[in-house]
Amino acid sequence: MKAGKRLPDAELEVMQAIWSLEPPVTAAAVQQRVSKEWKATSVLTFLSRLCDKGFLSCEKEGRQNYYTPLVSRETYLQRESTSFVRRLCGGSVKNLVASLSDAGALTEQDIEDLRAFLDAQGR
Repeated sequence: MKAGKRLPDAELEVMQAIWSLEPPVTAAAVQQRVSKEWKATSVLTFLSRLCDKGFLSCEKEGRQNYYTPLVSRETYLQRESTSFVRRLCGGSVKNLVASLSDAGALTEQDIEDLRAFLDAQGR
């Protein structure tokens, strides 16, 4: 994966589909998982782009291509989360949580879950 490469929404949706399947996957399997009514050619284009960007590998067996993720969902989530907090909140997780709280986006259950998570982390 090229450093700092953020995926456009459509490519991220394809990656989400791939991450939810047992690799290696076919384009047909991906097409069945995506929520949009994309044509097979569109899915193939996204898969090709993701290979070019280093997110997927592609192995051809006969007439079928099999795709395997080279970047895990967790790795991508960690990198994107860090980038998001840095870009929008000046690197402050506290500012992010305060913004969510001020917007009424945090439920009491969310707050309890956050406390439990932090306690489990020993913080």
